[in-house]
Amino acid sequence: MHARMSPHRWVMLLLLLSIPFSPFTRKSAAADGETLFRQQCGTCHSVKKDDGPRAGPPLYGVIGRKAGTADGFDYSDALRGAGFAWDAGHLENWLANSNQFVPGSYMNYHQDDDAIRKSIVQFLETNAKR
Repeated sequence: MHARMSPHRWVMLLLLLSIPFSPFTRKSAAADGETLFRQQCGTCHSVKKDDGPRAGPPLYGVIGRKAGTADGFDYSDALRGAGFAWDAGHLENWLANSNQFVPGSYMNYHQDDDAIRKSIVQFLETNAKR
């Protein structure tokens, strides 16, 4: 004998099935650039004005700064000679595949997710300004 589900229970079941399995879905992850920066970049980099280099250079003032020129950091010859200033486009290319973008650079980072890259870059544009 099979019990029939009431319409109310069907609605509840459909609502439960529509909830994402993880509260940190791809869309919400991409929307939070600060969290992504802390998770993926914050161990080696800081956006605070008075923080010096860590394993990587400080990113305070990175937007508009010539690549390979932050004080106190020992850059690769490749990045020192890159010949561009950091902007959103250069940062996105760097985050997509740093070694492909500037062959011979020390940093090895590769982020396939365009939304995550954009969120990190937007965070830097807002929080790493001089």
